[in-house]
Amino acid sequence: MDRTLESTLLHIARTRLVHDFPGQINACLDVLDEADLWWRPNEQTNAVGNLVLHLAGSNRYNLGHVIAGAADVRDRDAEFAARGTHSKADVRKTWDEAVKLGDEVLAGLDPLRLMETTERGGKTTTFAQVLLHVLGHVGVHLGQIVYVTKQLKPGALDEIWMRMRAR
Repeated sequence: MDRTLESTLLHIARTRLVHDFPGQINACLDVLDEADLWWRPNEQTNAVGNLVLHLAGSNRYNLGHVIAGAADVRDRDAEFAARGTHSKADVRKTWDEAVKLGDEVLAGLDPLRLMETTERGGKTTTFAQVLLHVLGHVGVHLGQIVYVTKQLKPGALDEIWMRMRAR
């Protein structure tokens, strides 16, 4: 297939959402212990555990529900309410399952469908808009996760951005 804007966008989204971003989040989870996972400087901030649960829920919602049409089973409030109630293994499992679902959805998405509209997200939007939203959303929270990890474990991540892109 010749490269088109649609196929290029889908390829970039899948690369970032299935390989790059999860690799960076997993690198953070690798160095954080259980206490670090739920650390927060104050009650108005989210712990890394909350952010990972939130990204898993958001990606399942946007990719699984909005794009693929699966049932909406998300409990967004629970993503933020967790306070050490999930083990690191449980958080990682939840994240890994969401990444796997995202991979399946994006692998099966025909690039020609990116301008298709849906109202499953509460307003009329294209699949391309959903993908761009998800990329930005994960990128913002990934930055928070990396920042907290670097605060708690100085030197542990080194050049995480470059290492993930070299793969």
